[in-house]
Amino acid sequence: MPYRLADLIKNIDDAMTRLDKPDNSVPYMRLKARIEGLNEDRRFAFMLPRRLMADNLDKIIGRILRIPVERKPLSIIDISGVPSEVVDVVVSLLCRMIFDFALWSDRARAHPVLVVCEEAHRYIPANKSLGFESTRRAITRIAKEGRRYGVSLCLVKQPPSELSPSILCQCGTMFALRMNKEQDQTFVARALPENAHRLLGVLPELRTQEALVVGEGVTVPMRVRLTTLPPEHQPSSESARFSASWSAEGEGSAFVEETLDRWRNQVR
Repeated sequence: MPYRLADLIKNIDDAMTRLDKPDNSVPYMRLKARIEGLNEDRRFAFMLPRRLMADNLDKIIGRILRIPVERKPLSIIDISGVPSEVVDVVVSLLCRMIFDFALWSDRARAHPVLVVCEEAHRYIPANKSLGFESTRRAITRIAKEGRRYGVSLCLVKQPPSELSPSILCQCGTMFALRMNKEQDQTFVARALPENAHRLLGVLPELRTQEALVVGEGVTVPMRVRLTTLPPEHQPSSESARFSASWSAEGEGSAFVEETLDRWRNQVR
């Protein structure tokens, strides 16, 4: 339901005027200060513009969920440089919006959605004291109830022991790459079916591009080798070449100034 923050603050002020004791207004004042602080935070400027906005939620959801698809079914939301306080808000909002849209969609016309969380430990860490409680609740709901409404979840993380066990056990299929640490192997063992425990011994022996696949996606647990992508389709995520970079002259002071400018202006 679209609304203006100015109207929300006015409602808080009206509620405070109806209180019998001034001491009872402390929670309202804290809430009002919190909202005003978020409104003035430059990091939230993309969510809280300084002008009146029309109700364009249909265009936003259509763009995120690729409706219509038009042969481009993927949406990539890059939040790698976003501060943790903002990440929690953005990710939880996206997950809740995707789930609610699927919940209220006509089942005969609904589009199936796969939510992929890269570096998933940022959103559902095993240690609950690290925060992200709103994101944890939103992703947990997708993991537990999403399949009946056409919303699936894919969690990507290495090592897996940093993920929430309660959410990971909801995943029906698991691709396990090479793991050398006993802690990670034990964590995976708890999520595997009993007939797949005999394959745990191969985890430290897996080569590059090899994986152990178990769950609903395969008939029986198996060891597979992933296909090599053509060079033009490979992601630009190769490791830095330290020896080549350190032996070359490299960039000058202009590179440092340019990086600081992009850092301060949050422009990638």
